Amino acid sequence: MSSQHTGKLLGLLGAFFLAHSAYSTYEHLAYIKAVDEVNTALPVEIVTECLVSALVALFGVILSADAFKPIAMEDEIVKMTIDKTDTRPSFVTFNHRKVISTQAEQNRKI
Repeated sequence: MSSQHTGKLLGLLGAFFLAHSAYSTYEHLAYIKAVDEVNTALPVEIVTECLVSALVALFGVILSADAFKPIAMEDEIVKMTIDKTDTRPSFVTFNHRKVISTQAEQNRKI
């Protein structure tokens, strides 16, 4: 089994246990509300499960990531054809757009 598959499995497992710790927290707070207790902290088991599952999910995401691509554009341009690299719209001109600068030209347009 490759490291990417292992990483995806660890990510799913960590996400499942993170969701379980969130549900356990909700149930604990509902119980605290039902018995009218105040100023009680979360149990250590829930906090530990939350932290460990977050670390397992993070480790799974790190393992399942692809390898980095090179920064240099030459490596990618070598793979392309000339039709893909030279697709500039050279026929577009913007000479027709001029700014009216004098008051006489502004009055002439009105």
